[in-house]
Amino acid sequence: MTRHLAAFLIGLAVSAVATTAVRRLALRFNICAFPAKDRWHSKPSPLLGGVAIAAGLATAVAATAPDRRLVPILLYAGVMFLLGVFDDVRAVKPLPKLLGQMVIAAIVLWLMPPVPLTGWAPIDRLVAFVWIVGVTNAFNLLDNMDGLAAGVASIAAICYLTLLLPGNASALTVAIAAFTGSVLGFLPFNFPPGSIFMGDSGSLLLGGFLATVGLGSTFDVQSRLMPAALFPVLILIVPILDTAFVTLTRPLSGRSALVGGMDHTSHRLVALGVSERTAVLSLYALAAGGGALALALRVLPLGSIFAFVTLYLIVVSAAMMVLAAQGRDLPAVADLAYRRRALELLIDLGVLTIAYYAAFRLRFPGSDASTFFPPFVSSIPLVVGSQIAALYWTGKYRLPWRAPWRHQLSLFAKGMLVGMVVAMMLVLTLYRFEGFSRGVFVIDVVIAWSLLVASRAATSGMQHYLRRQHTESQWTLIYGAGGGGKLVLRELAQNRELNLDPIGFMDDDPAKQRTRLDGIPVLGTSENLEQLAATWGVTDVIVSARNIEVDRLDLLRERCSLLGIRVRRMRLDLDELRPAAKVLRR
Repeated sequence: MTRHLAAFLIGLAVSAVATTAVRRLALRFNICAFPAKDRWHSKPSPLLGGVAIAAGLATAVAATAPDRRLVPILLYAGVMFLLGVFDDVRAVKPLPKLLGQMVIAAIVLWLMPPVPLTGWAPIDRLVAFVWIVGVTNAFNLLDNMDGLAAGVASIAAICYLTLLLPGNASALTVAIAAFTGSVLGFLPFNFPPGSIFMGDSGSLLLGGFLATVGLGSTFDVQSRLMPAALFPVLILIVPILDTAFVTLTRPLSGRSALVGGMDHTSHRLVALGVSERTAVLSLYALAAGGGALALALRVLPLGSIFAFVTLYLIVVSAAMMVLAAQGRDLPAVADLAYRRRALELLIDLGVLTIAYYAAFRLRFPGSDASTFFPPFVSSIPLVVGSQIAALYWTGKYRLPWRAPWRHQLSLFAKGMLVGMVVAMMLVLTLYRFEGFSRGVFVIDVVIAWSLLVASRAATSGMQHYLRRQHTESQWTLIYGAGGGGKLVLRELAQNRELNLDPIGFMDDDPAKQRTRLDGIPVLGTSENLEQLAATWGVTDVIVSARNIEVDRLDLLRERCSLLGIRVRRMRLDLDELRPAAKVLRR
C-alpha cells in the first residue's frame, strides 16, 4: 500500500504543478480552443491540460512501478496522448484520427496476452479491439463540458482500485493509483468554470489508459454471478452511454456521428434548466452508481444485487427517456422518443430481459450459471417477444404519460399475464418444457411488472421535476371537470410554453367531488376558491365549462381579481365557412 500511496501523491503533485505551467505555455503560444457553433464554451480557453496529466502519470509510474507488464498499457495510452497533442496543435480530421487509433490498437493487442472473454480466440480479439477503440473515443466525446471527462475518469480509476486491491495488488494497481492522482491533480483547474481544457491529448490519454486497464483487469476480477467483462462496462457506463446516445441520435437528425455538437447528455441536462455544475455532478453520480454496482456484483448476496440492479436500471432508463426528447435542433429524436415510442420499446426490451434473467437466478439461487444459461438464451426471443407483443396489444405504447395510475397498473398486469401465457405455450410447443421451470415464468411476471411500473413512474417524475427546474410553472385550477376539462389538460400537456401546471379541478357538481379526471383530482367547488388559492398558491384559473351563465362568470372574475388571479377561458367553436360572394365584372 505504501507504493500505491506514493504513486498517487507523486501523480497528484506533479500534475497540479504542471497544469499551471502548461496553461501559461498554451496562452503564450495561443494553443487554445476557440468558440464555435458546435462547441459548448463561449470564450477562448487554453488547451494541453493532457500534457500535465501525462507528466504526472509518467513521473509516478517511473518512480514507483517500472514493470515490463505495463508496457502495452502505457504504450497505447502514450501513443494516444501524442496523437492528441498533434490534434490540439494541428487539427486532425475525425476519420484519419480514427484510422490511426485502430492501427495502434491492433499493435497493442498483438503485444498483450489474449483476454478470455468468450472462449473463442478470434471473437475475443475482435471484442477487445472494439472495446479499446470504442472507450478511447468515448472519452474523447465525453470531454464536452468542464470537469466531466476528468471527473468520470477519476471515479472509474477509484472503482478499479477498489475492485483490484484486495488480494490483487500489483504493478497494474500502482499504475492506476498514479493515474488517479494525476487526473485529480488536474481536475480543480478544469472543474466548472474551468481555466484550462485537457484537449484531445488528455481525453485520448484517459480513454486509452482506462480501456487497456479494463482488459487487463479481467484476469483478476471474477464473479459467481456475472462474466468478468461486465465489470469494466459498469465502471465506464457514463462514457459508453453518452457515446451510444449521440451515435444513435445524430444520424436521425441528418448529422454525422463523427462531427461535434451540443447534443450530449450533459448539454441536454443544461437544456432542461440545471446548471453546468449540477449537470456534471449528476453524471458523476451516475458513474459512481455504475462503479458501486460493479462492486455489489462481486461481494453482495443475490437479493441485494438484484435490488441495486433494479434501481440503477430504472434511473438510467428514465434519464435516457427524458434526455432523448431535449434539444430543439433534434426534432427527429423527439419524434422517435415520444411519437413512435421506439425508445420506450428499446428500454422495455432491456427491462424485460433483465427481469427474465433475474427470475432464473431467483428460481435457481445456488446453481451454477451453466445449468440454466442454455435454456435462458434459447428462450429469450420467445419470452421477451411475447411480452412486448402482449404489451402492444393491450395498448401500453399508445398510453398517454398522464394516464391515471390505476389504469396503467392494470394495463401492465394484463399485458404481462397475456405475455406469460403465450410464452409458456411457445416453450411447451418447441421445447416440451425440458430444462424449464414454470416458477421462472411466475417470478418473471412479478419482476417485469414491477420494473415496468417503476420505470414509467421514474420517467414521469423526472420529467416533472426537471420541467419545474427549467421554468417557473404557475399553479392552475381548471373550472369544470367535464369534456372541456379534458381538452384543457391535453392543451396544457402539449403546449409547455404556457408554463401552466394544473393542480386540480373546481366543479359545482356534487357527484364529481373527490373524483379524478385523467389523474387530476377535483379539489372542491367554486365556493372553495379562496381556500384553494391560499393552500396551493394559485396564479391562474382556466374556465373549461362551455355553458356557464354570464353572471356566474362575472362573479368568478371579480373574486379572482381580488385574489390577484388571472382568469382564462378555453373556447372551441365549429363555425361554417360559407362561400365568398362572387363579384360580377362587366
